[in-house]
Amino acid sequence: ETRESEPTSSSTFNNTWNNLYSTLKSARIIINQCSDGGIDYGNYTTKGMAEVLAAYNCALIADMFGDAPCSQAALVDENGSPVYLNPKMDKQEDIYKQAMQYLDDAIADLQQEDLIDPSSQDLLYQGDAEKWLKFAYALKARYTMHLLQRSTNKDADMEKVLEYVSKSFKNTEEQAAFSVYDVNNINPLYGFFKARAALGASESMRSKLAEYNDPRLSRAFITKLDKEKEGKVQAPGTPDTDVYAPSGTPEQGTSKYGTSLFMYSATAPTLLMSFHELKFLEAEALCRLGRDAKSALKEAVVAGLLNAENSFSISRKELGNTLLNPASAITEEEANSYFDNTVEATYTNEPLKTTMIQKYFALWGASGEATESYNDLRRMTAPTESFIQLQNTKPFPLRCPYGNSDTTTNAEVKAAYGNGQYVYNEKVWWAGGNR
Repeated sequence: ETRESEPTSSSTFNNTWNNLYSTLKSARIIINQCSDGGIDYGNYTTKGMAEVLAAYNCALIADMFGDAPCSQAALVDENGSPVYLNPKMDKQEDIYKQAMQYLDDAIADLQQEDLIDPSSQDLLYQGDAEKWLKFAYALKARYTMHLLQRSTNKDADMEKVLEYVSKSFKNTEEQAAFSVYDVNNINPLYGFFKARAALGASESMRSKLAEYNDPRLSRAFITKLDKEKEGKVQAPGTPDTDVYAPSGTPEQGTSKYGTSLFMYSATAPTLLMSFHELKFLEAEALCRLGRDAKSALKEAVVAGLLNAENSFSISRKELGNTLLNPASAITEEEANSYFDNTVEATYTNEPLKTTMIQKYFALWGASGEATESYNDLRRMTAPTESFIQLQNTKPFPLRCPYGNSDTTTNAEVKAAYGNGQYVYNEKVWWAGGNR
């Protein structure tokens, strides 16, 4: 939030950098073993699953870092040794081409007859090839939208988004929800919050929610710990001038400000791709084509609110009697009423703006969807599409810096990194930049 040196330091995202390539390596090993000549040839569902995850990680590398090693990275020989010790840099455009090819291959493989049942090894869909197929189509919709600024035929690509959406999730039961958390394996946002206690409620988010009288406003925010109240925390929505951290100028310290119930969602699932994101993509495509998006937008808004309530309910249980007078649950009836009485009117006047603001609200939470909010902010750079106004006036990082495990060993990565200041002035390729 204060953005001192972290956005430019190669150590800030080094763990993320390493983990992305480690996961990509695992996916590529599986793909090779399940391909013609491999020891598991014929296991098409397993291969398709790995191809989806390879695409997912390639796209994350490209989205967060821009140009990066990919085609020569995360490859091992038959002995498990790296094929390339210093893989070359690839253009972001080429990484995206590889991600899309992985998805096309997965779509073909996931429709083949399989030799084995991979259900016991699949933590996401328990071996359900049809759900993995829908996940692949959902990612094609997401990535096609990412590439909109580089499209040579935007209307045709919006039609593709609608086609992919039609072949993807029909409800929240089919979304890509990684829901394996328990008391010993906790939601990563909760884990980070418990370890650092350095997160505060956002005044910027509060003001945006207040403008729409959004149901999340009265449920999400809780005040800081109060020794006079025996360490208990106030109910969500309790007025307190000390609860919200000022944008860009917070005092540094732990437990300084209030926070949100999302921070305590110990077992909330991580959504690799949610039903509400898919419906927001559909609504955006319809808006850009000049068509009626109200039905798709309503499904997206309602699903997003109910997903937030799922996290809130977990947090209320986690906090137990330390939470004073917790707010009531968001019901499906209230979610529908919110759309009908508030969102619909703003949609009628400003359909695309309303869609993107509501998506911004829906991707806020404990479900790991902040990367897509970041991607949306960066791809909507035209003056007419600056729908989300950030109150922090400090320089906004346009990408993440490369990890220091490669800035210190790979000459091409080191040269591209320089002193790290490029993160403030060089947009990624799909947002109109050069790399």
